[in-house]
Formats: sequence, C-alpha cells, structure tokens
Amino acid sequence: MTLSDQEDQIDRISDLPCNVIDGILSHLDIKDLVGTSILSKQWRYKWTKAPRLWFSEDFFEEYEDLEDLEDPVTYRIITDVLMQHQGPIDKFGLFISNDYKFEITIEHLDKWIPILSERNIKHLELVNHETHPDQMLYIVDLPCKELTYSKFLGFDLSIPPDFSGFERLLELHLLFVRFEPGAFESLISGCPLLKNLHFVLCKEFEYFDFAPPTLEVLLIEFNPKMKSICLKKANNLIDLALKATESCTFGLIKSLPKNIQRLSISSRRGIYKMQYANIIHPTLLKSSFSSMKYLKLGNVNFNDRGELLYIVSALQCAPGLVELIIQSYIDLSTVQVLDHSEELECSSDCLNNLRMVNIHVRAYRISQHAMSLIRFILANSTSLRTLTFIVCPGSKSLDAHRISQDLLRMERASQRAHVEFLLTDELENVGI
Repeated sequence: MTLSDQEDQIDRISDLPCNVIDGILSHLDIKDLVGTSILSKQWRYKWTKAPRLWFSEDFFEEYEDLEDLEDPVTYRIITDVLMQHQGPIDKFGLFISNDYKFEITIEHLDKWIPILSERNIKHLELVNHETHPDQMLYIVDLPCKELTYSKFLGFDLSIPPDFSGFERLLELHLLFVRFEPGAFESLISGCPLLKNLHFVLCKEFEYFDFAPPTLEVLLIEFNPKMKSICLKKANNLIDLALKATESCTFGLIKSLPKNIQRLSISSRRGIYKMQYANIIHPTLLKSSFSSMKYLKLGNVNFNDRGELLYIVSALQCAPGLVELIIQSYIDLSTVQVLDHSEELECSSDCLNNLRMVNIHVRAYRISQHAMSLIRFILANSTSLRTLTFIVCPGSKSLDAHRISQDLLRMERASQRAHVEFLLTDELENVGI
C-alpha cells in the first residue's frame, strides 16, 4: 500500500472535537443521520446521541408506497429511532405533508411524547397537514417540563383540569389549531415565561383578548370571523404583526399596549383594502404609537384621500419612527386626482427620526395621493437617509421620466436623503 493510499484511508472526521461532530449531526435529516452508522465502526452508534431528530416531509415521501394504514412503516421507524436513541434530545420535528397518507394518532403520541419528555426535549414541532378538519387529533397534556419552543399545526387542543403547564416555554406557534372552550386561556396561563406567540388561522376563534404580560412578540393571522383583538393586558408587547386573509371587521382592534415599537399590518393577498381607520381607531394612535420605531402598512388604498390622511395622522403620533414601509393593494380602477391646494401638514418634529422609507405601489397608474405622501415625507424628515419608491407592475403607460423629474423637484428636509425610483414586473423582487 502506497503512502497516498494510506492517507486516503485516514478517518479525518472521527478525530474532530465532539462538539463539532454534534454540530454536523444536528444539521442532518433523519435518513442521513441514521445513514452515518455505515461510515465506520466508530460511527455506528454516533447517531444515537444526536441532539436533533428531524422527520421532514422527504422522510415520509420515501416510504409512501410502502405504507400500511393499519401498521404504518413510518410509525415503526420513528418509534425504533426514539427507542434506540441514547442521549438527550434537544429538538424533535415531525412534518407530514398534505399529500401523505399517514395520520398521527393518539396512540402514536402516547408512545413518542413520554420518550421525548424523558430526554428533556426543549424544541418540539408537530406539523400535521394531512388531517381533515373534522378528524383533527387532540393534543392534551404534554409532560415536557424543559420545553422552550413548540409549534403545533393541524391539531385540536384540549387542556385537562390538572394541566401543569410549560414553565419554561418562551415561544409558541399555533397554526390551524382548533380549541375547546377555555383551552387557549388555560394553555397561555400555564406558560408564565412566554415571550413570542404566533397565532395563525386558528379555527372557530372570534375574540382574542387574552395575552400574558410577559409577551413581547405577537403575530396574529386571522379570517373574517375574528371580531375583536384586545391587547390591553400585554404590557410588555413591543412587536405586533397582524395579517388578514380577507377584509376585516369594523373596529377590530379594541386596545393596544402603550410601548409597542414594531407594528406590521397586511393581508395574505393583495386584493383587499385594509381601511386602517376601521382596524385601528384614530383615538388609539396617540396612546399607542408614541414608542413606535418600525411601521409597515400593507394593502393601502392610495385612491382614498381619507386613507392618506389617516397615514399622516399615524406618522404624527409616532415621533420616534425610524423605518416606514407602505404597500398598496392591487387596484385597476380610475385614479382620483389630488387637489394640490390641500397640502398635507405636519407638526415641526413629527418625522425627525425617520431614516428609511419604502413605498411599493401595485398599479398601472400612479395615484397622485402616493406622490403627495412622498412629497410630505421628504419635506418633513430631517434625518432621512433612503426613500425607495417601487412601482409594480412596470406598465409601459407610466411616464417614468416625468415621475423621476417630479421626485427630483420635491423639497427635501434632509440633505443626505437619497431617493430611488424603480419599475419592476417581479413582485418577489420588491417584497410585495
């Protein structure tokens, strides 16, 4: 055997530090992870101590043709992997796609969850796209005391009277979850350290009025059945994102915390006018926008001067605002003409901290209200660094040269302000 042949057979990976090997194993899906057992004798059982077990959609697709509904092969594999695993399990993920036949049952969870609990699971994701809404599986009491992150999609949630809670849970994602009466409140009450909550299209949920005082980040995606959102008790909430699937209920938001710093409101599709005065009543602006640093408003109707005045009012109530993003909804109707005699007004210091502005317009013709808003921002933002004006789709009927000239002629309160005007046909490229 030559020296070069000996060098080729050197096991360079096994000599790596244990923390490096663990890092490598933690980035592999379950098939590749277990597959490391054939690398060498030293690697035969290394996978059994990997801190992360990830059963992705690819794993289930691998065995789809072999699946037996009465005795699913994937269930047996998952159970065998958990039974053979010897070390702590920090992260466990299960992702069942829409097209897969396998359905999680209570018997499956009763087998897996105790093992995960014994291994001090900290990060748990159960994503169950396949289950029909009328057959959603109940998640009851998960005895995972070390859990800090959890995500559930496609389950019913029932909380027993003796629910002990998740004392260390910091982040919770609930997607397409259906609650028994009082279950959501009981769940949140059992999470005394919860800081981040994602609440996405949860079924038969009309009133969101229970938020723990520890909560700092909240995302709510809702349908027209949502009648009210009350966040009066969320005293530490600083980041709020609201996303609607369709039009919103009048007076949707009943209260907002006083120290909110980031607010994003949009819809899943760009065809619904948000009508912000109906979502957040103007009386809430003064009491809740004083600490605002980031504001994103989607689906703005630039053809409505009332909407324009509402945005100006919101800006005046946010003197500390640093970044502003405004996106219009898709509108092919006739554009209203702005009466230039009605100039937008601003208090002397309302936009002194604004540094970055992005305005995305989705229309075949530019509303004069959009140009008026840009003129207003440039004239009153003394610290502005960048204003980006993006029009999509870039219609040939647009007079890009005229728009560019109008932008250049606008008065600027900041000598360092840079204005960028872009026409694009790609929605993805402008974040819309």
